[in-house]
Amino acid sequence: MSFLDKVWYRKLGVMNAPVILPLLPLSAAFSLITRIRRERYKSGKKYSLRVKPVVIVVGGISVGGTGKTPLCISLLQRLSDLGYTVGLLSRGYKGKSKEYPLVVTSSSNVSECGDEPLLIKLSVKDKATVVVDPNRERGAQYLEKLGVDVIVTDDGLQHYALQRDFEIIVIDAQRMLGNGFLLPAGPLREGEWRLDTADIVVTNGNPIEPKSNYQAMHLVPSPAVSIESFCSNQGFHDYLQKGTNVVALAGIGNPNRFYNTLKSCGYNIVSTIDTGDHGVVSKQILINNAKKFPVVMTAKDAVKYAEYKLDNLYVLNVEAVLPEKFYQIVASRLYDLTTERFKD
Repeated sequence: MSFLDKVWYRKLGVMNAPVILPLLPLSAAFSLITRIRRERYKSGKKYSLRVKPVVIVVGGISVGGTGKTPLCISLLQRLSDLGYTVGLLSRGYKGKSKEYPLVVTSSSNVSECGDEPLLIKLSVKDKATVVVDPNRERGAQYLEKLGVDVIVTDDGLQHYALQRDFEIIVIDAQRMLGNGFLLPAGPLREGEWRLDTADIVVTNGNPIEPKSNYQAMHLVPSPAVSIESFCSNQGFHDYLQKGTNVVALAGIGNPNRFYNTLKSCGYNIVSTIDTGDHGVVSKQILINNAKKFPVVMTAKDAVKYAEYKLDNLYVLNVEAVLPEKFYQIVASRLYDLTTERFKD
């Protein structure tokens, strides 16, 4: 268990109080600053851009991984199947391109576009246009010029400079909201009240206390497949047998979830490589570990290491499975919005 797990994701008690209590004044200041910022956008004192395409924000109120990317992939695929021309907008965290907006292709360099946008593009293929831009307003305008009628933003819930029509907040059903405090005393960017303002709250797993606007998502894993097969777009082959001893690599916000998923699939974890969210390990570390055991990683990690062309690297991919009611709510709202927005 990491330090943050012990502090942020436990209720306030004897063990974590010495760390949390001194940070509460900073959390109060953070709360005040964010509230003032929200109000300035709400009142019109700060400019907020409205684009013609319907904007769906998929975001969270806590730091760390909650499963937003698999949800975005599933949503893009379903909206495309319903006949919408869809685009995905991401800021491309840790990607550094010379020019923006950047259209992501299956052969894009991960160092330019970031790991999550590349993973999304590899997953949705031609069903959606994926655009990266640190300036979300500019990226949204670019997608509008490309003719999309629905924009899904991967994260960006707190980016109020871009107006949105529909909000989906994703939370981890196991961690929930941790100790309930805002940063830095807790993991929250906005308070629990924010869940009541969302159109849908998606819980990654079954929530302990479900509410009327909660929809449970389950990430269903596929058998581990070679990294070459996963990233080639030529069909999966070379699966890793269950019962194999493996090294687990997780560059995500909640690595324990990935480790538990690996175990549930029948793999035996002999050691782990925890790089932190979006982190990268050296090629030599991969080589050293792969000489001993197969290294199994998340799909988000795979797009960063595929170029090394190393043997004994595998990917355990997960797909988001949501109830039909979730898609029905989104489809109904989208129909109303697009009918009004594009009636001319």
